[in-house]
Amino acid sequence: MPIFPSEIQRARKAVETQVEQTDRVIASNEAIADVISGLDNTFSKVHGTLSTGFSMLDTGLQELCFSIDDGFTELSYKLDLQNETLEAIKEILERPLDTQAKELRKRAEFAYLNGWMDEAEVDLLESEKKNYQDFIALHILGNIYYHHKKNHQKALEYFQKAAKYAAPQSKLDACKALLRAAKVYKELGRAEDAYKSTRLAMDTLSDDAHNLFNHSAYAAMTKRPDESLDCLRRAVLRDPTLFIAADSDERFSNVVQEKEKLKRDLRDKQRQVVEQLREKLTVLRKDFESAKDEAEEVGITGLSQYIKDLDSLDAGVDEIDKLYANNSYFDLLKAERVAHNIHNEGLKAYEGNIEEWIKIKNAAISELESKKGNVKGGCLPWLAGLATWLILFPLIWFNHFPSNENKLAVWIGAGFWLVFIPSVVLFNLMVKKIKRLGISNEIEKENNAIARLSKLKKWKRKIKNV
Repeated sequence: MPIFPSEIQRARKAVETQVEQTDRVIASNEAIADVISGLDNTFSKVHGTLSTGFSMLDTGLQELCFSIDDGFTELSYKLDLQNETLEAIKEILERPLDTQAKELRKRAEFAYLNGWMDEAEVDLLESEKKNYQDFIALHILGNIYYHHKKNHQKALEYFQKAAKYAAPQSKLDACKALLRAAKVYKELGRAEDAYKSTRLAMDTLSDDAHNLFNHSAYAAMTKRPDESLDCLRRAVLRDPTLFIAADSDERFSNVVQEKEKLKRDLRDKQRQVVEQLREKLTVLRKDFESAKDEAEEVGITGLSQYIKDLDSLDAGVDEIDKLYANNSYFDLLKAERVAHNIHNEGLKAYEGNIEEWIKIKNAAISELESKKGNVKGGCLPWLAGLATWLILFPLIWFNHFPSNENKLAVWIGAGFWLVFIPSVVLFNLMVKKIKRLGISNEIEKENNAIARLSKLKKWKRKIKNV
Protein backbone atom coordinates (compact mmCIF):
# COMPACT_ATOMS: atom_id res chain seq x y z
CA MET A 1 0.00 0.00 0.00
CA PRO A 2 1.23 3.54 -0.68
CA ILE A 3 2.38 5.95 2.01
CA PHE A 4 1.24 9.57 2.02
CA PRO A 5 4.15 11.49 3.59
CA SER A 6 3.48 14.78 1.81
CA GLU A 7 -0.20 14.88 2.84
CA ILE A 8 0.66 13.97 6.44
CA GLN A 9 3.37 16.63 6.63
CA ARG A 10 1.02 19.22 5.15
CA ALA A 11 -1.66 18.30 7.69
CA ARG A 12 0.79 18.59 10.58
CA LYS A 13 1.99 22.06 9.54
CA ALA A 14 -1.51 23.36 8.89
CA VAL A 15 -2.87 22.13 12.20
CA GLU A 16 0.15 23.43 14.10
CA THR A 17 -0.36 26.89 12.60
CA GLN A 18 -4.02 26.90 13.59
CA VAL A 19 -3.33 25.61 17.11
CA GLU A 20 -0.85 28.45 17.67
CA GLN A 21 -3.66 30.96 16.98
CA THR A 22 -5.99 29.48 19.59
CA ASP A 23 -7.75 31.87 21.95
CA ARG A 24 -5.91 32.05 25.29
CA VAL A 25 -9.19 31.41 27.10
CA ILE A 26 -9.00 27.92 25.59
CA ALA A 27 -5.26 27.32 25.93
CA SER A 28 -2.30 29.27 27.31
CA ASN A 29 1.06 29.39 25.54
CA GLU A 30 2.25 26.48 27.68
CA ALA A 31 -0.85 24.41 26.89
CA ILE A 32 -0.50 25.16 23.17
CA ALA A 33 3.13 24.01 23.31
CA ASP A 34 1.95 20.74 24.91
CA VAL A 35 -0.67 20.23 22.19
CA ILE A 36 1.88 20.87 19.42
CA SER A 37 4.37 18.51 21.04
CA GLY A 38 1.72 15.79 21.19
CA LEU A 39 0.68 16.62 17.64
CA ASP A 40 4.22 16.10 16.34
CA ASN A 41 4.49 12.75 18.09
CA THR A 42 1.09 11.61 16.81
CA PHE A 43 1.74 12.59 13.21
CA SER A 44 5.06 10.77 13.36
CA LYS A 45 3.23 7.64 14.48
CA VAL A 46 0.58 8.11 11.78
CA HIS A 47 3.38 8.29 9.23
CA GLY A 48 5.06 5.17 10.61
CA THR A 49 1.94 3.10 11.35
CA LEU A 50 -0.68 3.85 8.74
CA SER A 51 -2.98 1.03 9.84
CA THR A 52 -4.22 3.18 12.75
CA GLY A 53 -5.12 6.11 10.53
CA PHE A 54 -6.26 9.48 11.83
CA SER A 55 -7.94 7.73 14.76
CA MET A 56 -4.70 8.36 16.65
CA LEU A 57 -5.51 12.07 16.61
CA ASP A 58 -7.97 13.59 19.07
CA THR A 59 -11.41 14.19 17.56
CA GLY A 60 -10.87 17.94 17.68
CA LEU A 61 -7.59 17.76 15.81
CA GLN A 62 -9.18 15.53 13.19
CA GLU A 63 -11.94 18.10 12.73
CA LEU A 64 -9.30 20.83 12.53
CA CYS A 65 -7.54 18.90 9.76
CA PHE A 66 -10.80 18.50 7.87
CA SER A 67 -11.81 22.16 8.19
CA ILE A 68 -8.39 23.47 7.11
CA ASP A 69 -8.26 21.37 3.96
CA ASP A 70 -11.07 19.13 2.78
CA GLY A 71 -8.52 16.76 1.26
CA PHE A 72 -7.67 15.54 4.75
CA THR A 73 -11.01 13.75 4.93
CA GLU A 74 -10.00 11.66 1.95
CA LEU A 75 -6.55 11.05 3.43
CA SER A 76 -8.25 9.89 6.60
CA TYR A 77 -10.41 7.47 4.65
CA LYS A 78 -7.41 6.15 2.73
CA LEU A 79 -5.73 5.42 6.03
CA ASP A 80 -8.92 3.85 7.39
CA LEU A 81 -9.02 1.44 4.45
CA GLN A 82 -5.95 -0.21 5.97
CA ASN A 83 -7.47 -0.38 9.43
CA GLU A 84 -8.00 -3.87 10.87
CA THR A 85 -11.63 -3.17 11.80
CA LEU A 86 -12.49 -2.10 8.27
CA GLU A 87 -10.59 -5.08 6.89
CA ALA A 88 -12.84 -7.40 8.90
CA ILE A 89 -15.96 -5.66 7.56
CA LYS A 90 -14.63 -5.94 4.00
CA GLU A 91 -14.23 -9.68 4.44
CA ILE A 92 -17.87 -9.98 5.52
CA LEU A 93 -19.04 -7.94 2.53
CA GLU A 94 -17.02 -10.06 0.10
CA ARG A 95 -18.13 -13.50 1.35
CA PRO A 96 -21.25 -13.87 -0.86
CA LEU A 97 -19.47 -12.55 -3.99
CA ASP A 98 -18.02 -14.62 -6.80
CA THR A 99 -14.33 -14.48 -7.59
CA GLN A 100 -14.72 -11.87 -10.34
CA ALA A 101 -16.59 -9.47 -8.02
CA LYS A 102 -13.95 -9.87 -5.30
CA GLU A 103 -11.16 -9.15 -7.73
CA LEU A 104 -12.93 -6.06 -9.03
CA ARG A 105 -13.37 -4.82 -5.48
CA LYS A 106 -9.72 -5.31 -4.52
CA ARG A 107 -8.39 -3.96 -7.81
CA ALA A 108 -10.51 -0.82 -7.51
CA GLU A 109 -9.28 -0.17 -3.98
CA PHE A 110 -5.66 -0.64 -5.06
CA ALA A 111 -6.14 1.81 -7.94
CA TYR A 112 -7.79 4.36 -5.66
CA LEU A 113 -4.99 4.23 -3.09
CA ASN A 114 -2.44 4.72 -5.85
CA GLY A 115 -4.25 7.72 -7.31
CA TRP A 116 -5.57 6.04 -10.50
CA MET A 117 -9.03 7.53 -10.16
CA ASP A 118 -10.41 6.78 -13.64
CA GLU A 119 -9.50 3.09 -13.34
CA ALA A 120 -10.83 2.96 -9.78
CA GLU A 121 -14.12 4.52 -10.87
CA VAL A 122 -14.64 1.99 -13.67
CA ASP A 123 -13.96 -1.00 -11.42
CA LEU A 124 -16.05 0.36 -8.54
CA LEU A 125 -19.07 0.99 -10.78
CA GLU A 126 -18.76 -2.55 -12.12
CA SER A 127 -18.39 -3.84 -8.54
CA GLU A 128 -21.54 -1.94 -7.53
CA LYS A 129 -23.56 -3.91 -10.08
CA LYS A 130 -22.50 -7.16 -8.39
CA ASN A 131 -22.81 -5.93 -4.79
CA TYR A 132 -24.86 -2.78 -4.33
CA GLN A 133 -24.56 -3.08 -0.50
CA ASP A 134 -20.78 -2.63 -0.41
CA PHE A 135 -20.81 0.65 1.49
CA ILE A 136 -17.01 0.91 1.49
CA ALA A 137 -16.92 0.87 -2.31
CA LEU A 138 -19.80 3.36 -2.36
CA HIS A 139 -17.95 5.68 0.01
CA ILE A 140 -14.83 5.53 -2.19
CA LEU A 141 -16.95 6.45 -5.19
CA GLY A 142 -18.30 9.41 -3.22
CA ASN A 143 -14.72 10.51 -2.49
CA ILE A 144 -13.73 10.19 -6.14
CA TYR A 145 -16.69 12.28 -7.35
CA TYR A 146 -16.26 14.92 -4.64
CA HIS A 147 -12.47 15.31 -4.48
CA HIS A 148 -11.38 14.39 -8.01
CA LYS A 149 -14.29 14.58 -10.45
CA LYS A 150 -15.84 17.64 -8.76
CA ASN A 151 -19.28 16.19 -9.38
CA HIS A 152 -21.13 17.15 -6.23
CA GLN A 153 -24.46 15.61 -7.17
CA LYS A 154 -22.85 12.26 -7.86
CA ALA A 155 -20.81 12.50 -4.67
CA LEU A 156 -23.97 13.22 -2.68
CA GLU A 157 -25.73 10.23 -4.24
CA TYR A 158 -22.96 7.82 -3.28
CA PHE A 159 -22.40 9.17 0.23
CA GLN A 160 -26.12 8.72 0.89
CA LYS A 161 -26.02 5.18 -0.49
CA ALA A 162 -22.98 4.41 1.66
CA ALA A 163 -24.78 5.69 4.76
CA LYS A 164 -27.87 3.63 4.01
CA TYR A 165 -26.08 0.32 3.54
CA ALA A 166 -23.48 0.88 6.27
CA ALA A 167 -26.06 1.36 9.01
CA PRO A 168 -26.77 -2.38 9.65
CA GLN A 169 -23.04 -3.28 9.55
CA SER A 170 -21.25 -0.27 11.03
CA LYS A 171 -23.00 2.72 12.57
CA LEU A 172 -19.69 4.57 12.69
CA ASP A 173 -19.17 4.24 8.93
CA ALA A 174 -22.78 5.25 8.34
CA CYS A 175 -22.14 8.44 10.31
CA LYS A 176 -18.95 9.17 8.38
CA ALA A 177 -20.90 8.99 5.13
CA LEU A 178 -23.68 11.21 6.52
CA LEU A 179 -21.11 13.82 7.61
CA ARG A 180 -19.55 13.74 4.16
CA ALA A 181 -23.01 14.21 2.63
CA ALA A 182 -23.54 17.21 4.92
CA LYS A 183 -20.29 18.70 3.66
CA VAL A 184 -21.48 18.34 0.06
CA TYR A 185 -24.83 19.92 0.92
CA LYS A 186 -22.95 22.86 2.38
CA GLU A 187 -20.90 23.20 -0.83
CA LEU A 188 -24.18 23.25 -2.75
CA GLY A 189 -25.54 26.00 -0.51
CA ARG A 190 -28.11 23.71 1.10
CA ALA A 191 -27.40 24.34 4.79
CA GLU A 192 -30.81 23.05 5.90
CA ASP A 193 -30.17 19.70 4.19
CA ALA A 194 -26.70 19.61 5.77
CA TYR A 195 -28.39 20.10 9.15
CA LYS A 196 -30.79 17.22 8.44
CA SER A 197 -27.91 14.96 7.42
CA THR A 198 -26.02 15.56 10.67
CA ARG A 199 -29.32 15.13 12.52
CA LEU A 200 -29.50 11.61 11.05
CA ALA A 201 -25.94 10.99 12.19
CA MET A 202 -26.93 12.16 15.68
CA ASP A 203 -29.88 9.76 15.66
CA THR A 204 -27.49 6.95 14.73
CA LEU A 205 -24.76 7.73 17.30
CA SER A 206 -25.89 10.49 19.64
CA ASP A 207 -22.77 10.52 21.83
CA ASP A 208 -20.16 10.52 19.06
CA ALA A 209 -17.98 13.64 19.32
CA HIS A 210 -17.72 14.06 15.51
CA ASN A 211 -21.50 13.97 15.18
CA LEU A 212 -22.06 16.39 18.03
CA PHE A 213 -19.49 18.86 16.72
CA ASN A 214 -20.71 18.86 13.11
CA HIS A 215 -24.37 19.01 14.08
CA SER A 216 -23.49 21.95 16.31
CA ALA A 217 -21.83 23.68 13.35
CA TYR A 218 -24.78 23.18 10.99
CA ALA A 219 -27.26 24.13 13.72
CA ALA A 220 -25.32 27.39 14.00
CA MET A 221 -25.44 27.88 10.22
CA THR A 222 -29.21 27.40 10.20
CA LYS A 223 -29.65 29.84 13.11
CA ARG A 224 -30.44 27.37 15.88
CA PRO A 225 -28.12 28.86 18.53
CA ASP A 226 -29.44 26.98 21.56
CA GLU A 227 -29.15 23.61 19.86
CA SER A 228 -25.75 24.54 18.48
CA LEU A 229 -24.33 25.55 21.87
CA ASP A 230 -25.79 22.50 23.61
CA CYS A 231 -24.18 20.11 21.09
CA LEU A 232 -20.89 22.01 21.16
CA ARG A 233 -20.79 21.84 24.95
CA ARG A 234 -21.41 18.09 24.90
CA ALA A 235 -18.79 17.62 22.19
CA VAL A 236 -16.14 19.61 24.04
CA LEU A 237 -16.78 17.72 27.28
CA ARG A 238 -15.98 14.52 25.36
CA ASP A 239 -12.95 15.98 23.62
CA PRO A 240 -11.62 19.40 24.69
CA THR A 241 -9.54 19.76 21.51
CA LEU A 242 -12.83 20.38 19.69
CA PHE A 243 -12.69 23.86 21.24
CA ILE A 244 -9.58 24.49 19.11
CA ALA A 245 -11.42 23.33 16.00
CA ALA A 246 -14.54 25.39 16.81
CA ASP A 247 -12.44 28.49 17.46
CA SER A 248 -11.57 28.82 13.76
CA ASP A 249 -14.54 27.08 12.10
CA GLU A 250 -16.44 29.57 9.94
CA ARG A 251 -19.64 27.54 10.28
CA PHE A 252 -20.02 29.06 13.76
CA SER A 253 -20.06 32.64 12.46
CA ASN A 254 -23.73 33.10 13.47
CA VAL A 255 -23.02 32.28 17.12
CA VAL A 256 -19.72 34.06 17.76
CA GLN A 257 -20.87 35.79 20.96
CA GLU A 258 -22.59 32.67 22.26
CA LYS A 259 -19.48 30.62 21.53
CA GLU A 260 -17.30 33.14 23.41
CA LYS A 261 -19.64 32.93 26.40
CA LEU A 262 -19.51 29.12 26.30
CA LYS A 263 -15.69 29.23 26.33
CA ARG A 264 -15.65 31.39 29.43
CA ASP A 265 -18.44 29.49 31.16
CA LEU A 266 -16.68 26.16 30.73
CA ARG A 267 -13.37 27.72 31.74
CA ASP A 268 -14.89 29.23 34.89
CA LYS A 269 -16.68 26.01 35.79
CA GLN A 270 -13.41 24.16 35.43
CA ARG A 271 -11.78 26.73 37.75
CA GLN A 272 -14.31 25.81 40.42
CA VAL A 273 -13.49 22.11 40.00
CA VAL A 274 -9.79 22.82 40.46
CA GLU A 275 -10.44 25.09 43.45
CA GLN A 276 -12.36 22.29 45.18
CA LEU A 277 -9.59 19.80 44.50
CA ARG A 278 -7.01 22.32 45.68
CA GLU A 279 -8.90 22.64 48.97
CA LYS A 280 -8.86 18.85 49.37
CA LEU A 281 -5.10 18.91 48.90
CA THR A 282 -4.79 21.65 51.52
CA VAL A 283 -6.71 19.45 53.97
CA LEU A 284 -4.54 16.47 53.06
CA ARG A 285 -1.38 18.46 53.71
CA LYS A 286 -2.66 19.48 57.15
CA ASP A 287 -3.38 15.80 57.79
CA PHE A 288 0.21 15.00 56.88
CA GLU A 289 1.51 17.56 59.38
CA SER A 290 -0.85 16.36 62.13
CA ALA A 291 0.12 12.74 61.58
CA LYS A 292 3.80 13.66 61.68
CA ASP A 293 3.31 15.37 65.07
CA GLU A 294 1.38 12.34 66.33
CA ALA A 295 4.12 9.97 65.17
CA GLU A 296 6.80 11.97 66.96
CA GLU A 297 4.72 11.99 70.16
CA VAL A 298 4.43 8.20 70.18
CA GLY A 299 8.13 7.73 69.55
CA ILE A 300 8.38 7.13 65.80
CA THR A 301 11.83 8.32 64.70
CA GLY A 302 12.20 7.11 61.09
CA LEU A 303 10.25 9.82 59.26
CA SER A 304 12.46 10.27 56.18
CA GLN A 305 10.00 8.54 53.80
CA TYR A 306 7.09 10.48 55.25
CA ILE A 307 8.90 13.78 54.74
CA LYS A 308 9.77 12.73 51.18
CA ASP A 309 6.07 12.00 50.49
CA LEU A 310 5.16 15.39 51.94
CA ASP A 311 7.69 17.07 49.64
CA SER A 312 6.11 15.28 46.63
CA LEU A 313 2.71 16.55 47.70
CA ASP A 314 4.06 20.10 47.92
CA ALA A 315 5.70 19.84 44.48
CA GLY A 316 2.41 18.66 42.96
CA VAL A 317 0.50 21.51 44.58
CA ASP A 318 3.01 23.98 43.12
CA GLU A 319 2.40 22.54 39.64
CA ILE A 320 -1.37 22.85 40.08
CA ASP A 321 -1.02 26.46 41.23
CA LYS A 322 1.00 27.32 38.11
CA LEU A 323 -1.60 25.73 35.84
CA TYR A 324 -4.38 27.52 37.73
CA ALA A 325 -2.60 30.84 37.27
CA ASN A 326 -2.55 30.32 33.46
CA ASN A 327 -6.36 30.50 33.63
CA SER A 328 -7.13 28.62 30.40
CA TYR A 329 -9.56 25.74 29.87
CA PHE A 330 -6.80 23.33 28.81
CA ASP A 331 -4.55 24.27 31.74
CA LEU A 332 -7.40 23.84 34.19
CA LEU A 333 -8.28 20.44 32.72
CA LYS A 334 -4.66 19.40 33.19
CA ALA A 335 -4.71 20.82 36.71
CA GLU A 336 -7.73 18.62 37.49
CA ARG A 337 -5.93 15.51 36.25
CA VAL A 338 -2.79 16.39 38.22
CA ALA A 339 -4.80 17.13 41.36
CA HIS A 340 -6.63 13.80 41.20
CA ASN A 341 -3.36 11.93 40.77
CA ILE A 342 -1.62 13.81 43.57
CA HIS A 343 -4.55 13.35 45.94
CA ASN A 344 -4.76 9.62 45.24
CA GLU A 345 -1.01 9.15 45.56
CA GLY A 346 -0.97 11.33 48.68
CA LEU A 347 -3.67 9.23 50.34
CA LYS A 348 -1.80 6.04 49.50
CA ALA A 349 1.43 7.47 50.93
CA TYR A 350 -0.36 8.75 54.04
CA GLU A 351 -1.97 5.42 54.83
CA GLY A 352 1.12 3.46 53.80
CA ASN A 353 3.28 5.36 56.26
CA ILE A 354 0.79 4.88 59.08
CA GLU A 355 0.69 1.15 58.32
CA GLU A 356 4.49 1.10 58.52
CA TRP A 357 4.44 2.92 61.87
CA ILE A 358 1.90 0.42 63.23
CA LYS A 359 4.17 -2.44 62.09
CA ILE A 360 7.08 -0.83 63.99
CA LYS A 361 4.98 -0.62 67.15
CA ASN A 362 3.74 -4.22 66.77
CA ALA A 363 7.34 -5.38 66.42
CA ALA A 364 8.24 -3.46 69.58
CA ILE A 365 5.36 -5.15 71.43
CA SER A 366 6.50 -8.59 70.26
CA GLU A 367 10.00 -7.85 71.54
CA LEU A 368 8.63 -6.67 74.91
CA GLU A 369 6.39 -9.74 75.23
CA SER A 370 9.41 -11.95 74.67
CA LYS A 371 11.41 -9.96 77.21
CA LYS A 372 8.57 -10.21 79.71
CA GLY A 373 8.47 -13.99 79.39
CA ASN A 374 12.18 -14.26 80.13
CA VAL A 375 12.23 -12.05 83.27
CA LYS A 376 14.21 -13.54 86.26
CA GLY A 377 14.53 -12.41 89.89
CA GLY A 378 18.33 -12.16 89.86
CA CYS A 379 19.24 -14.32 92.94
CA LEU A 380 18.05 -17.82 92.12
CA PRO A 381 21.56 -19.26 91.49
CA TRP A 382 22.68 -18.00 94.89
CA LEU A 383 19.63 -19.51 96.58
CA ALA A 384 20.26 -22.84 94.92
CA GLY A 385 23.80 -22.90 96.30
CA LEU A 386 22.57 -21.88 99.76
CA ALA A 387 19.94 -24.61 99.84
CA THR A 388 22.55 -27.17 98.91
CA TRP A 389 24.81 -25.97 101.72
CA LEU A 390 21.91 -26.05 104.20
CA ILE A 391 21.20 -29.68 103.47
CA LEU A 392 24.81 -30.83 103.51
CA PHE A 393 26.03 -28.78 106.53
CA PRO A 394 24.08 -30.67 109.27
CA LEU A 395 25.17 -33.99 107.91
CA ILE A 396 28.80 -32.97 107.96
CA TRP A 397 28.49 -31.38 111.41
CA PHE A 398 26.83 -34.34 113.08
CA ASN A 399 29.50 -36.65 111.76
CA HIS A 400 32.40 -34.59 113.15
CA PHE A 401 30.91 -32.85 116.20
CA PRO A 402 28.35 -35.15 117.88
CA SER A 403 28.14 -33.16 121.22
CA ASN A 404 24.82 -31.65 122.31
CA GLU A 405 26.21 -28.13 122.33
CA ASN A 406 27.26 -28.48 118.72
CA LYS A 407 23.96 -29.96 117.77
CA LEU A 408 22.14 -27.01 119.35
CA ALA A 409 24.30 -24.61 117.38
CA VAL A 410 23.51 -26.49 114.21
CA TRP A 411 19.82 -26.34 114.84
CA ILE A 412 19.97 -22.64 115.64
CA GLY A 413 21.87 -22.03 112.34
CA ALA A 414 19.44 -24.19 110.43
CA GLY A 415 16.50 -22.32 111.93
CA PHE A 416 18.02 -19.02 110.85
CA TRP A 417 18.38 -20.22 107.31
CA LEU A 418 14.89 -21.67 107.28
CA VAL A 419 13.58 -18.17 108.00
CA PHE A 420 16.03 -16.40 105.74
CA ILE A 421 15.48 -18.50 102.60
CA PRO A 422 11.70 -17.90 102.30
CA SER A 423 12.38 -14.19 102.79
CA VAL A 424 14.88 -14.23 99.95
CA VAL A 425 12.46 -16.19 97.76
CA LEU A 426 9.71 -13.68 98.43
CA PHE A 427 12.09 -10.84 97.66
CA ASN A 428 13.04 -12.55 94.39
CA LEU A 429 9.41 -12.91 93.40
CA MET A 430 8.77 -9.24 94.17
CA VAL A 431 11.73 -8.16 92.00
CA LYS A 432 10.46 -10.33 89.16
CA LYS A 433 6.93 -8.93 89.48
CA ILE A 434 8.21 -5.37 89.49
CA LYS A 435 10.24 -6.00 86.32
CA ARG A 436 7.26 -7.65 84.59
CA LEU A 437 5.02 -4.78 85.67
CA GLY A 438 7.45 -2.29 84.14
CA ILE A 439 7.47 -4.21 80.86
CA SER A 440 3.66 -4.45 80.94
CA ASN A 441 3.50 -0.69 81.26
CA GLU A 442 5.76 -0.35 78.22
CA ILE A 443 3.53 -2.76 76.27
CA GLU A 444 0.44 -0.77 77.26
CA LYS A 445 2.16 2.40 76.11
CA GLU A 446 2.91 0.82 72.72
CA ASN A 447 -0.69 -0.43 72.44
CA ASN A 448 -1.94 3.07 73.14
CA ALA A 449 0.40 4.35 70.42
CA ILE A 450 -1.07 1.82 67.95
CA ALA A 451 -4.58 2.89 68.92
CA ARG A 452 -3.69 6.54 68.25
CA LEU A 453 -2.13 5.69 64.89
CA SER A 454 -5.01 3.40 63.91
CA LYS A 455 -7.45 6.15 64.74
CA LEU A 456 -5.62 8.41 62.28
CA LYS A 457 -5.89 5.79 59.55
CA LYS A 458 -9.58 5.09 60.11
CA TRP A 459 -10.31 8.81 60.17
CA LYS A 460 -8.45 9.25 56.88
CA ARG A 461 -10.60 6.55 55.29
CA LYS A 462 -13.68 8.51 56.29
CA ILE A 463 -12.22 11.62 54.63
CA LYS A 464 -11.37 9.57 51.54
CA ASN A 465 -15.00 8.53 51.12
CA VAL A 466 -16.41 12.05 51.37
